[in-house]
Amino acid sequence: MNKKFPAHWLEEIVDKISERNVKKITLSTGKTPSGHIHIGILREILICDALRRVFESRGYKVDSFLFMDDLDAAKRFPEYIEKDFQKEHLGKPFAYMPCPFKECGCESYGHHFGYELISTFESFGIKTKAIWTHELYREKKMQEKIKIALENTDLIKEILKKYIIPTLDKNKKELFLDMLQNWMPVMAICEKCSKIQYRDNDGAIKPNRVLKYDEKKEIVAYKCSACGNYNEISVYSGILKLNWRVDWPTKWALFQTTCEPAGKDHCVKGGSYDTGLELCQRVFNYKGPVKVAYEWLRLGDRDMKTSKGIVFTPKKYLEIADPELYRMLILRTNPMKHISLRIEEIPQYYDYYERMEDIYYSSGKIEPEEEQEFIRYTYPLTKIDEFLDKKPKRIPLKLLIFLSQIQNILNIEDSYEKAKSVTGIEDLEKSISIKDFGILLKRTKKWVEEVKKLIENETDSQLKKSIMQKISLFEIPDKHDEDILKSLDKNQINGIKLLRNFILENDAVDADIIQNKIFTIAKEDLKMKPKKMFEAIYQVILGKKHGPRLGSFLSLLDKNWLLERLNLE
Repeated sequence: MNKKFPAHWLEEIVDKISERNVKKITLSTGKTPSGHIHIGILREILICDALRRVFESRGYKVDSFLFMDDLDAAKRFPEYIEKDFQKEHLGKPFAYMPCPFKECGCESYGHHFGYELISTFESFGIKTKAIWTHELYREKKMQEKIKIALENTDLIKEILKKYIIPTLDKNKKELFLDMLQNWMPVMAICEKCSKIQYRDNDGAIKPNRVLKYDEKKEIVAYKCSACGNYNEISVYSGILKLNWRVDWPTKWALFQTTCEPAGKDHCVKGGSYDTGLELCQRVFNYKGPVKVAYEWLRLGDRDMKTSKGIVFTPKKYLEIADPELYRMLILRTNPMKHISLRIEEIPQYYDYYERMEDIYYSSGKIEPEEEQEFIRYTYPLTKIDEFLDKKPKRIPLKLLIFLSQIQNILNIEDSYEKAKSVTGIEDLEKSISIKDFGILLKRTKKWVEEVKKLIENETDSQLKKSIMQKISLFEIPDKHDEDILKSLDKNQINGIKLLRNFILENDAVDADIIQNKIFTIAKEDLKMKPKKMFEAIYQVILGKKHGPRLGSFLSLLDKNWLLERLNLE
């Protein structure tokens, strides 16, 4: 008997969550705002957002949280942060340092980079609540959990030994066991220098670990490893923070988290996620969340790292492409398969998305059935704006790419009319206003600029050639190059005159007719090789001997402009 597979990988997670029979579902994710946060974080956030939509559609109450871990300490800074700033604030929590950009004036380093991410959520259709850990640790409910952790230090050590020791060699094992002897799971932010840790000259990191805990007085003692300050403070002081391996399960227990995705490095067997689950169960008496592991999302062939400044941000993505495409990219791919986001492949993403729409809105049965079920499940989860009963009307990306590159010769109104004419969408205003059209053009132009940079920086000549073959990129000079005009022979000039007369005498000529006419002029009228004729036209318009398919290219240009450009007298 064949087992019926779920329509989508998301349903496997839905089933695991549903087995818990809870009335309210809590989804969570987390990120440290150590610099510009790369777009890879949206993989776990969008998995949660899709789960939220599924469960809300089935009548569940769902809470979704993003823990912005701005109480984490700066172990290092990205290279774009000024050296003096780095030196002054290394070892402080990100919430305790000012914005690194003087002209900005926002609340803190953590807020600057955290809000850069959060500000994109509405555009991506994400609904989640940000919880800033520097605020959370000031709340009594979190401070009560700190007390529980301090009172269960020996149990926490036992669990950490169980999971960490098998991963260490003999030398590191001895160092780890030696460190654990006086170890406590809580650190203090120094009241004097605001640091929570210190990096020694040899590179070793020394946290301001709590030295002792008086359970009756509810007081801890600490000594700052950076400035030497010693003090005894209340567990309710608001300047204590749990070790990261304990902090994670503490939040799960505090918010009764039902599910949290995490990167594959955390989710390996016996890794930090499994450690957290046991800590959550035995120390905080909560089962813990459903574990969802996911693979990295790469930028082309490069891994992105916030702390090392290798980033492509969600904000940057929104400048060049439709956010629904990114939701599609995440939700069509099983979490345990890696994704390479390739800027040059945005047109292929558009093609796939349009195919999804064709299948979703089709009334007929499309084979294979599994693919149809998958798309009917996935497509609604990619949508950001209102869901339509009919397939949305779209301006083809190829047309937008073309129009975005001729803005120096065609204004926005004429471009809009050209789009209306080419697509044949008479009531275009009802679905895409001229304002929306302008936004599409601007976004496409920025994408074109990014692809040009990509080509310019590509060192592999074969890969560079491959990208250039897939995408029609060009620039139209404002005027003729006189040296080029002088290089044209008599036959080429006559051919251009004949073509100009043909365009002048015909009101509307499509791409194939123009293409065939150029061949006819060359072969029959002038007895010359068509290649020479094509090269001459390209040179007059683009200043070089090649370009997009000429018939299509000329048919999309403004007729009056084209007639003026082809006038060589």
